[in-house]
Amino acid sequence: MNAKTIRILSFLGKTAGLVLTVAGPFSGTPIGLTVFAVSSFLKDAVNRFGDIADDGKPNNSFKT
Repeated sequence: MNAKTIRILSFLGKTAGLVLTVAGPFSGTPIGLTVFAVSSFLKDAVNRFGDIADDGKPNNSFKT
């Protein structure tokens, strides 16, 4: 697997984990775990969208 595939799979996994934590069968999880899942998801999303918005290419030129 290359780095792009791993990043995409990581983002999808975090998205699925966040959905399951908030609205799925694990919705009774502690607040700290929910905050961690949300912040991890947002960090990846901001990095991804910021990287593309920065210069139009997904080349890791934008970091938070």
